[in-house]
Amino acid sequence: MKQPSLIGNPRGRRRQKHLTPRQREVVQLLAQGNTLREAAAALNITPRTIAFHKYKVMRQLGLKTNADLIRFAVKRQIVVE
Repeated sequence: MKQPSLIGNPRGRRRQKHLTPRQREVVQLLAQGNTLREAAAALNITPRTIAFHKYKVMRQLGLKTNADLIRFAVKRQIVVE
């Protein structure tokens, strides 16, 4: 049996390119310029939960900066005007 290669992805996992509905909501609110606190109020959750969703999204997509997250949202047409 062939062993999976870890060279391309050091964690041994495939990067997920799809987001859960809640992750999409969080990304949309943040990409529209809302603060963590404003996004939390809009979704009736804590700012810490928003930060956790943001962290998970950025990690699973391999994004490093807020600008990368906004670029992703624009490219995937997650941002609505």
